[in-house]
Amino acid sequence: MTSPYELLAGLALLREKKRSFRQHDEQELQEWSGFRVQIGHLTCLIPCEQVDEVLTPTAVAAARGVPVWVRGVAYFRAQLVTLVDLANLLLGEMKAPTVSARAFVMKGKQEWFGLQVSAFEGVRHIWSDTPEVEAPVNSSGVWLQYVQQWLVLEGEAVAVLDANRLVAALESREALV
Repeated sequence: MTSPYELLAGLALLREKKRSFRQHDEQELQEWSGFRVQIGHLTCLIPCEQVDEVLTPTAVAAARGVPVWVRGVAYFRAQLVTLVDLANLLLGEMKAPTVSARAFVMKGKQEWFGLQVSAFEGVRHIWSDTPEVEAPVNSSGVWLQYVQQWLVLEGEAVAVLDANRLVAALESREALV
């Protein structure tokens, strides 16, 4: 019996063959992967190459005197990781994290940060021919400065976040000031 992994790998190969057949005269397609996440009411992608680890925070220690968007600290690989609630930081939405909430751990220049999302929806593979769009008209807020581009995935405009820039802003204390 074929495992789910083998089925997915086979489907990916078929998709690549189909794309290469369509693109025989054009330049070679590039691929990258991103974590599809919900941040409050937004659907976003966080590029996989920007993330060191994905974890489900279980033991979170609260910290006093920190902004409301800092959920606390967690211990990860012998390091303290500052957990940042992205829905609260970027959108001002205060909701308890769901069961599928994950923290995307990234190292800044000196500190580790866990960017906690509202929900994790899986990994998506993006091809260079994926349609790009302008930001939706109703999009506004400081969070837009952390968006690299907007892509159409499954009929929906999805923001691709520059998590490295966000972590750099958090570390320099410039984020959303």
